[in-house]
Amino acid sequence: MANQRQARRRAVEARRTRVAELMLANPGISAVAIGRQLGVSHTTAAKDVRAIREEWAERRRQAYEERLVEDLIRTDAAIAALWPNVAAGKGWAIDRLVSLITTRMKLLGLDMVRHEVDIGEILARYLARAAEGEDASAGA
Repeated sequence: MANQRQARRRAVEARRTRVAELMLANPGISAVAIGRQLGVSHTTAAKDVRAIREEWAERRRQAYEERLVEDLIRTDAAIAALWPNVAAGKGWAIDRLVSLITTRMKLLGLDMVRHEVDIGEILARYLARAAEGEDASAGA
């Protein structure tokens, strides 16, 4: 019984390999044409085409996610390497940091989200922190 299932799975796998080859060789080929060429019903061919497309879509998604993770790791490493220059107040480093943060936002899809921000509130917090920093350095 198990051998029959394995044999059936191997047969389906072999047929789907042939279906994939036909799809690659003839983009837009119909399930009816595939069924005729392979001697199976168009319903079977359509199921095979659907299964192959789903597998290809999954592979693309995995490849995209792997690339995304690699790009995020590289961006984080670049930010870490740049940080001492940013902390030292070097303008060129701050510009690069902004560029890297923008890249990270794009990778994560955050550039597509509309954010409502109160610029006055952000500026007030920045000025308060800057004043705290001046107070701390004056007291030292």
